[in-house]
Amino acid sequence: RYLLTRIWGRIQDAAQGGLIWFRDHIYQPALVASVRQRYAVLVLFIAAATLGLGLMYKGKVKTVFFPDVPGQIITINLEMDARAPFALTRENVDRIEAVGEKLNAELAADTGMISPPIQTIFTIINSAGSAQIFAEMLPVAERPQVPILDVVREWRERVGEVEGATELEFTGSEELAGGFRIRLMSKDEDLLRLASEEMQEFLADIEGVSNIRDGLIGGQPELKLSLRPDARSLGFNAETLASQIGFGFGGAEVTKLRRDGSEVRVVVQNGRINRDTIEDLMQTRLRSTNGAWVPLETVADIQGSYVSGTIQRRDGRRMNVVAASIDRDLVAPEEVAQAVFEQLVPELTAKYPSVKVLPAGELEEMGDISGGLKRALLLAAVLIYVLMAVPLKSYWQPFVILAIVPFGFISAAVGHMIMGVSLSLFSFFGMLALTGVVVNDSLVMITRYNQARDEGDTVDRAIHSAGIGRFKAIFLTTATTVIGLLPLLTETSEQAQYLIPAAVSLAFGELFGTALMLILVPVLIAIAEDFIALFCKAPSQSYQQRSTT
Repeated sequence: RYLLTRIWGRIQDAAQGGLIWFRDHIYQPALVASVRQRYAVLVLFIAAATLGLGLMYKGKVKTVFFPDVPGQIITINLEMDARAPFALTRENVDRIEAVGEKLNAELAADTGMISPPIQTIFTIINSAGSAQIFAEMLPVAERPQVPILDVVREWRERVGEVEGATELEFTGSEELAGGFRIRLMSKDEDLLRLASEEMQEFLADIEGVSNIRDGLIGGQPELKLSLRPDARSLGFNAETLASQIGFGFGGAEVTKLRRDGSEVRVVVQNGRINRDTIEDLMQTRLRSTNGAWVPLETVADIQGSYVSGTIQRRDGRRMNVVAASIDRDLVAPEEVAQAVFEQLVPELTAKYPSVKVLPAGELEEMGDISGGLKRALLLAAVLIYVLMAVPLKSYWQPFVILAIVPFGFISAAVGHMIMGVSLSLFSFFGMLALTGVVVNDSLVMITRYNQARDEGDTVDRAIHSAGIGRFKAIFLTTATTVIGLLPLLTETSEQAQYLIPAAVSLAFGELFGTALMLILVPVLIAIAEDFIALFCKAPSQSYQQRSTT
């Protein structure tokens, strides 16, 4: 027992001695030199922050607002053209299943797994032109070398083009938003269709974009009746044509009767056997103004086509939504949207002035969430300032503390680049937690600085005392935080992907933030005192003197 106590005591002494040696031989000279050359050090920190922002702007730090979070089931949605027979749908489903079975066997052989990574594959055929295929994967612990997103990507590439398909979507992740969608609106449906086709062609040329589809795809059969020019001489117009066809096949209300206290509508229409087929429509006769019965073909031209099953309108304009699947490992939805709105939309505006292009789906949600987060961050900064200004009894010291926060955010972004993790919404949550840690550590140092000033120390001696006196507390805060997050940072399970971006933000923000707090906070305090002395034209007062004046 005493031996273990002595060994543990020596470990503690070694750790304590190492920390004191680092403080006295590394940090203290760096602190003195930084305060002496404070303006040069500040410029150096600003340059480093600018470099970090440049890396983000150039795409070195990949940004995906809504990341792909792997799930446990692969889902394949197949939508066929309305004119495609059921036999073709069945054939396509069988081919997709066969490709999946072959891929499953190859993965099991390549990885040496006893059980294949895909447990079961089953299909649901919703209609003659719609089907869903589900593939349930083994638990992550049993297939560590087979990520589900890699399986999805390989399966999609092997299937390739599918005959007669209007939509073929492979997903293996939890959808956190409405997917990649762009909304086009216009009062002219022809121009809307042309703009939508150009949009789809543009998206098809971008790597990582697949399964491009829109709401104008014909899925519903439609007959269009157009009044012939010579029909007007018989007394027909568009209204009489529509009313007679509508009354014959849809019914016309001729009167209402009261029966047993209830009102009964009397509707007259063609007999059921005379209004069930297209042939019944073609054989229809219409009554002219002079009482003659005229064949429908004499009055109207009839055209058949396939149109969208639904018509969407907004603000009096016909609306179409172009959607696509994005492989986020190859390209971020934000990058695709940026290319569309910076390169294609100006061309569409010049060619089709009446067509309006707006973000939809996750792009629209991204804007809404970003705006809300910015407002929340601004409100938090104001509240932090007020809460610190009251106890510190200073207006400029809270600004020094808050000035460290942006540097911490940039440090967190650089940490994502080092770890190869995309900057996402979850990363921002980690940055919010980082704000509290950074503010707390900076507050500890400034409080010690104020105590030293109250005791009569000069600015330089107070800064030195604050840095040396709070070095241990700040260092241990960083060390314990980073060590506590290491298990999460090294976790390889797919479920941990939710938390890893937040952990990276907090760990690397704290790691780099330690240098910020130990060096930059003293530098900013010294610069602030320089300006106070310059504008007040008097020696800097102590903290207690400032609080009582």
